Amino acid sequence: MSERPASSAGTTRWRYQAADAQGAMSRGELEAVSAEAAVDQLRRRALWVIDLEPTSEAAAAAATVASGAGTSTAGFLDRLSRRTSDREEALAILTRSVATLLESGVPLERALAFAASGETDVRWQQIFAGLQAAVTRGESLSEAAARVDALPRAYAPLLAAAEASGSLAATFARLADDLEARSQLRARVRAALVYPALLALASTVGTVVILVVVVPRFADLIAGAGGTVPASTRLLIGLSALLSRFGWLLAVALVLAGTAVRQSLQDVSRRRAWHAARLRWPLVGRFEREQAAAGYLSTLAVALESGVPLLRAMALARGTVGNDALAERLAIAESAVRDGGSVSQALAGSLTSLATRLLEAGEQGGALAPLARRAATAAGEQVQRVITSAVALIEPVMILGFGGIVGFVALALLQAIYGINASSF
Repeated sequence: MSERPASSAGTTRWRYQAADAQGAMSRGELEAVSAEAAVDQLRRRALWVIDLEPTSEAAAAAATVASGAGTSTAGFLDRLSRRTSDREEALAILTRSVATLLESGVPLERALAFAASGETDVRWQQIFAGLQAAVTRGESLSEAAARVDALPRAYAPLLAAAEASGSLAATFARLADDLEARSQLRARVRAALVYPALLALASTVGTVVILVVVVPRFADLIAGAGGTVPASTRLLIGLSALLSRFGWLLAVALVLAGTAVRQSLQDVSRRRAWHAARLRWPLVGRFEREQAAAGYLSTLAVALESGVPLLRAMALARGTVGNDALAERLAIAESAVRDGGSVSQALAGSLTSLATRLLEAGEQGGALAPLARRAATAAGEQVQRVITSAVALIEPVMILGFGGIVGFVALALLQAIYGINASSF
């Protein structure tokens, strides 16, 4: 069996997936010093890159270097955050591939067929195959996309505007940019929350083990030794007995309470009141507001860049906001704009001051879409800063809380031991 020649010094072996001007797909490997150099090689062959990544050997070498530098934890968090956003990334990749092929002059039908045959999520493959079949039957792409609930809410209206203006390739590219930005933001948020979640889980499990396993055995020793038991020890033994005997009732009660709350939030007015209260919470409210602003402004920018009218763009952007109370404010802002008000003033109570100032500058300069894009980027960065601040605050609180529980248990047990020793003399 012949060996594959080793990569030259200073170069990396890349695996690529590309298409030519007729939409024919090709796969292979090449050597280049960087990703840019690899793309340049493929372009000289009249190939347009759809996917490019280092081979497994190169990736393994990079991982070895990273682990040697002490970054194994960061690598684990990165892999976990990537796994949780695979479906979002798959849609972004397919959207990008369609945009690339359309920009290269490939007909829409063949571009959709290529996306449906790509190596990605099976569900998205089936969806794009359905879109390709609809276009083949003579339907418009936007009408076919409107019937697919799995696609983002703004997907079909943006495609409809693109079909009317003849800018389908540019709109697919903007949609891909937006999907990639959202996926990266979600991945960063999830990665930041992994460690606090693991810490909370470890603290909870540790506390339950102490109360259910350790304390009952010690209580038997104390009961056999006799003597006066301190109040702290009696409290600890009582909590342990309560959890050991009725812990399952507590679990059932928590499940029932969660189910009841979930059913209660099905009511629109209650859900809106809950969302409004959540916006007033420290850190949580700020995070939710910034995250909603990032999604709203990003969709608004994509819609405006695709030629969607302002009020329609605002309505599409409002559909990305998951907080009902905030969405209601945005609907009121749309009414104000419909009555002749400015966008920045109408959104002043719903978005951050930086976002409204950027939108005001965009209105005055006739560049609302680019300034909305900048505002979305700034809001995404602010979300990351809020998460970093929250994690920096939550971690020591959790550590101190669990340390306090362990300290209380140790103190209660030591007092019992000293009491037994004192009564024996």
